[in-house]
Amino acid sequence: MSQSITQPTAQSDERRRAPRATAPMTAVVGTTPYTIDDWNALGIKIVGYYGNLKPDDKAELRVLVPTAGPGALFSARISVRRYDPDTAALTLLFDPAEPVATTTLNRYLHEMVAQGCA
Repeated sequence: MSQSITQPTAQSDERRRAPRATAPMTAVVGTTPYTIDDWNALGIKIVGYYGNLKPDDKAELRVLVPTAGPGALFSARISVRRYDPDTAALTLLFDPAEPVATTTLNRYLHEMVAQGCA
């Protein structure tokens, strides 16, 4: 399992307020699971999304985090920031910053670093 932090480029600086990690996770929108492409404690980008959410929509989803042991699951309110129809990528922000999301995602990132996957 590899994990990396994606540093923002000059072109994406206005979009990314924090580096993104790529350690594997899954988002469940309604009853459909989606692969999370990259993430940080502020939001996620899912790939292969062909649902009804569009920019400025608000929704609730579940995030499955494969932490050591049984893993973690949390629900979060999100705001849709962008949808790229060419790549079917949906960019979501936690709305507002979810304390459970922040704690769980930070714990997962530290776990990946401790395993040498960072």
